[in-house]
Amino acid sequence: VKMKRLTQIVVVFLILCRATLATEEASEATSESNESTGQAELPTAPPPFNPRQAIANVVEYQEAHPEFAAGIATWITIGIILFILGLLLFLYSEIQAVLVVRDQDFRAKLVSLNYMMEGKNIDDLNKEENATMRFRPYLSILSMLLIFISLACLFYPLCDILNVVGLPSAPCLLIVSFGALFASICIATFFMFVVWSCTRTYAALVFLLISVSGSFLLPTGNPILLLLWMTVTFGGGAAYFWFVPDHYQKNPLKDSANGKPSWLQDIGDFSISTDGNEIVNAIHEKIETEGKRFKKEKV
Repeated sequence: VKMKRLTQIVVVFLILCRATLATEEASEATSESNESTGQAELPTAPPPFNPRQAIANVVEYQEAHPEFAAGIATWITIGIILFILGLLLFLYSEIQAVLVVRDQDFRAKLVSLNYMMEGKNIDDLNKEENATMRFRPYLSILSMLLIFISLACLFYPLCDILNVVGLPSAPCLLIVSFGALFASICIATFFMFVVWSCTRTYAALVFLLISVSGSFLLPTGNPILLLLWMTVTFGGGAAYFWFVPDHYQKNPLKDSANGKPSWLQDIGDFSISTDGNEIVNAIHEKIETEGKRFKKEKV
């Protein structure tokens, strides 16, 4: 009898233990399900940007790292030097092209009015002008590349400053590269407007439209708008300066002196060759032309 009672007590004890374990397992399962269904605490939003704290961080970092300001000054100095060099070369190239185009327009008008006849002097002058125009696109593109590199050097220190301030700067090099590219296009087209406005008004307005629209869209930093702007810019520029003139060259207007509308204007020859020999020949002809001109002026 005693053994039966002891057995019953042990069974009851085991049942109670099992029930307790089942309760604990159920509570753990419930907590895990709550965590998996997203009932955990949501992450807090980052604190708002504080300009005073950012400036204090930069000053504190500069005091601890004296080479920080020296590095920024180096990048800015290199950028300014390259920008001035690129801009001077660009203006030299385009102003020479403007002078050549104006002289050609003036001579064509004199010939049409029988005030000038074709001759050897005119042929020599045309050769010099053609040498200038063949060399012009390569010099203009080289100067635009220098402007692009200079702007990239000027913008690059912003990456270090953003890191010190604590703002996100993950694709900083990519942002700097695209920003410098868009800014160089806006700067180049603005100076193209200034240079060509005296002889090609409608073409200069096209350059002004490109520059102003890009200057408004660039600060937005919206990649979709900027890519759309580049598509419209390159597409519209190619249509205005190449495709539409080719169309009127094949199908000239009868009531126009040059066979195309008055609003359709060119900016001289801007043909680019990928052949290395032609590029070298263009540079060689330009050097010879400038050498002959220098000798004439010296005499």
